[in-house]
Amino acid sequence: MKSLIQSSDTLAEVPRIQRYADRPELKDLFYATQRHERNEAIIAAHVKYGYTLSEIGRYLGIHYTTVSKIIKAQTEY
Repeated sequence: MKSLIQSSDTLAEVPRIQRYADRPELKDLFYATQRHERNEAIIAAHVKYGYTLSEIGRYLGIHYTTVSKIIKAQTEY
């Protein structure tokens, strides 16, 4: 089943909840205490695992625009 899910990552017709059914929970992604590690986890959560900016922001207790700014700043290098 996992291989079927992974092969459908690029299909637009597959609902987000099904595309990322095997993604880790946010609590498992945000174990680090260092700021740069947290920022890397934010990027992974959004880009790789499909969490929305709002979901990440709510979990971390920050505004979703702050999450967006972190992603933008880290990916502009």
